[in-house]
Amino acid sequence: MMEYIDISVLNPAEYNPRLLTPEAQENLKKSIIELGIIKPIIIRRSDNRIMAGHQRTKTMKLLGYTHVPAFILDGVNSTDEVRFNQLHNYAECEVSEIQPDIHVALPAGAEGFFTVPNKDITLITKGGNNSRVVDLTKMILRYGQFANAVCDHTGKVIISTVYAKTVKLLGMDLLVYVLPEGKDELALSYFSKEYGVFEYSHLERKTYIQSFAQKARLRQKNGVPSSRSHSTLYESLVIPNITKETRVLDFGAGQKDYVTMLQKKGYRIDAIEFFHRKDGADIIDEKEIRQDCTALCRTLSEYGLYDVVVCDSVLNSVNSLEDEKNVLLTLSALCKPGGKIFWSGIPLLFVQKSSERKETHDYRSKAVFLDANNFTANFRFGEWYFQHYHSTADVVRLNKAYIGDTFEIFERGVPVGQERELRGSSFQVMTVNERKAKKEDYMKALQAEFTLPLPNNRRWDLDKDILPIFEKL
Repeated sequence: MMEYIDISVLNPAEYNPRLLTPEAQENLKKSIIELGIIKPIIIRRSDNRIMAGHQRTKTMKLLGYTHVPAFILDGVNSTDEVRFNQLHNYAECEVSEIQPDIHVALPAGAEGFFTVPNKDITLITKGGNNSRVVDLTKMILRYGQFANAVCDHTGKVIISTVYAKTVKLLGMDLLVYVLPEGKDELALSYFSKEYGVFEYSHLERKTYIQSFAQKARLRQKNGVPSSRSHSTLYESLVIPNITKETRVLDFGAGQKDYVTMLQKKGYRIDAIEFFHRKDGADIIDEKEIRQDCTALCRTLSEYGLYDVVVCDSVLNSVNSLEDEKNVLLTLSALCKPGGKIFWSGIPLLFVQKSSERKETHDYRSKAVFLDANNFTANFRFGEWYFQHYHSTADVVRLNKAYIGDTFEIFERGVPVGQERELRGSSFQVMTVNERKAKKEDYMKALQAEFTLPLPNNRRWDLDKDILPIFEKL
């Protein structure tokens, strides 16, 4: 439940991913002056750490507040602490066209904070954003309620309707803030403004954490092959376009399932995955990775650059735009001029639609919180984990900048052109390598990729193996 707490004992979190412009800070200040505190912050009881509401707390201090309303939660783990921050920023400011229509029954003259019994909450229309309902449900069931809705004096919920919908579906009572008559348009005006954007550049990046995104391919469940374990890129594009004479490299090969399968069938395919993990263990297999790098260098020395380079589901797990550039330049560097490069990723529109779809019963459904470059960040295994998504325009721009102008874009292995917005769960690209960059750009990218960071403040030193060979080529 909500409590009032001394503002001087609160401790801000250093990771807050929401940054405000001076204009947004001024709008927040005006909102608090004119409406008061209609949204409590969230803090962790054990150390009074602010999990959500950093900017509001900062503003309240500037305005001279000594005590603030807060939801105080117990036993919050580090992963959920960050998720609270993201969900709270969404739930607090969510005002959209696909909101549910919800009314609550209020006693005459009700104003300020008021708890509405579940039976007095009426869900008139369901609205959308069900993936957010899934996330909110998980958090509420685990830790209890951590937000409130805002309604006008008639009982119409106008802010945080998705949160109110979640509470109604859970059969719980709902804390609302009842606005004075005539203040609803003012509140909507303030909450419709942009109060900062998610910005992750200040967060520490440990590249090897991204290896947790590696997909298990060609696996079975209860003796039956799983459709989810198949790679559309390999099945629809790579395998039909190679022979047993083709020299192939899988760059960022993950668990190397397709590489292993094709090698057994007699295909000449090498693999490099800088964070390949030992089977059944959370340990980077450094010995095997060095062996793979040796095999790669041997192929380059004996036969020259590869005929085909594959990069499956890697660019959605890069840490930054610079990392993305280095990966694409490395693909071009290791592929012969006129050779083929196959790469894939996750469409931006698919992620946005999945996050906003009206109906979902998928327990894996999760809302995403994108920054200006379409990265999202989650806290997993005690570290920050990033995912990156692409529009059609991104795919076109990247391929033309770093690989070549001759390419096709596919969804489910079907060509879609370069104009239509990608909307499937993945996209695939088949492109001719036109060697767009200068030699020094390739060298720089290779050095970056072959010296990626390892745990315990170490780095790979594989650049000493590949750079001399590439320079000769």
